[in-house]
Amino acid sequence: MVEETQISVVGLNIKTANVKDLELCQIPRFNFNHLLKLFASQIGIEGVVFVSTCNRSEIYFSHHNGINPWGIVEEFYKQFFQIDITSKKNLFYSYSGKRAIEHLFRVISGLDSLVIGEYQIQGQVKEAYSIACQVKTVDKILHKLFHAAFRCGKLVRNSTSIGKGRFSVAGIAADIIISFLKDNSSVAIVGVNENTIIISEELSKKGFKNFVYVNRTLHKAQALAEKYGGFALPLDNLAQALEVSDILFTSTASPNQIISSTTINSVFEKFGKPFLILDLAIPRDVQIDGLCEQIFYYDIEKLKEYLDTQQKLRLDEVPLCEKIIKDEVDAFLAWQESASDEIFEPFAEKFERIRKELIEEYIIQIHPTDLEKIDKITRQLLHRTKAIFVSILKEKNK
Repeated sequence: MVEETQISVVGLNIKTANVKDLELCQIPRFNFNHLLKLFASQIGIEGVVFVSTCNRSEIYFSHHNGINPWGIVEEFYKQFFQIDITSKKNLFYSYSGKRAIEHLFRVISGLDSLVIGEYQIQGQVKEAYSIACQVKTVDKILHKLFHAAFRCGKLVRNSTSIGKGRFSVAGIAADIIISFLKDNSSVAIVGVNENTIIISEELSKKGFKNFVYVNRTLHKAQALAEKYGGFALPLDNLAQALEVSDILFTSTASPNQIISSTTINSVFEKFGKPFLILDLAIPRDVQIDGLCEQIFYYDIEKLKEYLDTQQKLRLDEVPLCEKIIKDEVDAFLAWQESASDEIFEPFAEKFERIRKELIEEYIIQIHPTDLEKIDKITRQLLHRTKAIFVSILKEKNK
C-alpha cells in the first residue's frame, strides 16, 4: 500500500568521499539491469533506481516503513559486492521521506553537483530512471517521484539563471584543456560518451581540430574524428595515440584501469607527452601510482579543488532555486498523502499548488513572523476542504 511506503536514498558523492572510496562503492553501470533486479528482490522493497555518475553513486528506493534503509544498502553491498561498508558509513548520506525527495530535486536541479547548475545530471538521472523502467523496478510512487523531479529541474532552469551557459564537469575540464593549448597542440580523447562529445564541441568552438580519438569500438571513434577533425585509433593502439598527443582526456565506463602509469611514463620520457591528463572516469582510467610528477594530472577530486574557486558568483541564484524546490516537494508530498485515495488523488497536487499561489499573491502583505502561521492555517483549511470535497463526490457517485 502507498500509505505504508517510504521513499529513501542512500549514496555518496565527491563532496562526501574521495575518489578511491567512490571507485570502491560505485555500482557498475555495465551490470545495472541484473543488480536492479537483485536489489528489488529483497523483502520489503517496492521499487529502486540507481543513479551512478562520475561523481556520485546513489540508490533511490521505495520500501515498507518498517525497513532500515541503511541496513538494506549495507547488506546489498556485502551480499553482491563482498564489500563491508560499515566502517565507511560516515561517507554515505541516508535520507528518507521529505528529505530524500528534497535531495533528488536538488540533484536534478544542479544544486548538489560539483559544478553548480550542471546540466549533464538531468540526462544522467533520466537515463537511470529509463533503465530501471526497462527492468521494471519502478513502482507507482517512484514513477511519480522522478517525473516530479524532472519537472522541478526544468522549472529551476527556466525560472533562474542557475543553468545559464550549460555548465558541466566536462565543460570545466574543457576550460582547463583550453588554458594549456598551443597552436600545434594535439589532444587524445579516450572513450565515446557525453563527456567526450562536450570536450570535442568546446574545443571545436575555439577552432581546434587536432584530435586523436581512441575507443574500443573503432567506428564510434571514427565518427567523432569525421565530425570534429583528427583521426581515430582502436584502444589497442593507445600507446601510439599518447606518443602524438600533448593532452590526454579520458572518460570511459571501464570497470578497470585501462592506462598504466608505466605506459604513460615510458611515452613521456621519450616524447615529452602527454604533459596534461584529465581523467573523469569512476573508476579512474589512469593508474596514478608511480605517475611522473612532471605531468599535470586532474581527476574528479582534483577538479573539485579547482572548481571551489570558480563558482562563487553562481551562489546568488541558490535561494530562488531552493524556494522552487521547496514548492515542488510540497506538491509531491500532497500527492503522496492522497495517493491511496482514488477519489482525491487526481486533485491533491492541484489543490496544493493553488494554496501556494494564493500565499504568494499576498506574500508582501504578510509579516515574516506570521508566514508560518498562515502556512499552517491554509494547510488545515485544505485538509478540511478535502474531507468535504470527497464526501460530496462519494454522495454523487452512489
